[in-house]
Amino acid sequence: MNILAVATSDYIGLMLLVAMLISSRIRRADSTHSEYKIFSAITFLTMIACVVDFFVFYSDGKPGKLMKAINMIGNTYCFMANPFFIASWCLYEDLKLYRSKVRVKKIYTYAFIPAVLLAVIALVNNFVPIIYTIDANNVYSRLPASYLYYIVDTGYIIFSVYILKKFEERYGKVRFFPLYLMVGPIVIGCALQVIFYGISLIWVSISVGLTAIYMSLQNEFSYLDKLTGLYNRAYLDYQLENLSKEKKTVGGIMIDVDYFKSINDNFGHHAGDEALIDVARVITFAKPDKAIATRFAGDEFIILVTDTSEKEMNNILKSLHDEVDLFNETEGRQYKLSLSMGYSLFDQNIETLDDFLKHMDDNMYEEKQKNHIAELAKS
Repeated sequence: MNILAVATSDYIGLMLLVAMLISSRIRRADSTHSEYKIFSAITFLTMIACVVDFFVFYSDGKPGKLMKAINMIGNTYCFMANPFFIASWCLYEDLKLYRSKVRVKKIYTYAFIPAVLLAVIALVNNFVPIIYTIDANNVYSRLPASYLYYIVDTGYIIFSVYILKKFEERYGKVRFFPLYLMVGPIVIGCALQVIFYGISLIWVSISVGLTAIYMSLQNEFSYLDKLTGLYNRAYLDYQLENLSKEKKTVGGIMIDVDYFKSINDNFGHHAGDEALIDVARVITFAKPDKAIATRFAGDEFIILVTDTSEKEMNNILKSLHDEVDLFNETEGRQYKLSLSMGYSLFDQNIETLDDFLKHMDDNMYEEKQKNHIAELAKS
């Protein structure tokens, strides 16, 4: 064991995360986004592990009750933190992609069971050696059962890849979330640590992975609406400018939330924010893979679709209505979502981008009037 190499590895991991948190916009992100809290928790968990890991290696083989206590407590923490880190990463990824607490509750009530069991085993190991031993000379030795942790970690990593692939199959490629930048360093670090006994690479590998994801998130933040997670007006303008130069049929759908003021007045602004997040989720689930969903302003949203047709635009409208109905039936909110929508096809030969937006807005307003008339007729 080379304590200098261990110290260097853990120091690099710690400093990467410290620098990330100091400059992190994640810390200043809206606290209503649970995934940001989870990302920060994962980061702090890893920072502590980088410090603990060094002291574990430093105390190994040194005499005295204090050194043995450090060795025992440190190894217990690392073995407990390891599966919880990977499980929490899957939870973070799921929330970021699907933004559904109902889904998370259903899946992760069971998905965390392996992590909890491994944490219990790590605690029990202090009394009955199962995964490692510390002998009378305070020397750590890994037992065969310790490989169970690597097996479970691998299972969680495969699960995280599965989550992303299933999401992309239904909703298209995810921008600004290069999973391989996170998973790659962890897989390599774990493999090297299994092969070469006595080296410490897991926590620095996790630090590298987290930093890589964070750098990607910085690009995402500049083009994303903080509340809904959809693209913002700046990204919409950027895409419209690019699309106006291409010889492609471009369609747009403007969406407005009906009775949004009533939701705010009756249930509070927190419910209003929740409703906007729910609308963003409905749009994400209903739009085709190639479409770009943006929050235009306030409670208005725009979907841009390239290489489209009248038929496809009407199919998207139907899909949106179906998703709204499904949401209202299954989510059990204190409010019901209702959307007014209008679409237009961009004719670059005779109209400007402003004309394109205005036609969408006019068509949306026409449907809103019809919806209000229908609602009054019911009452």
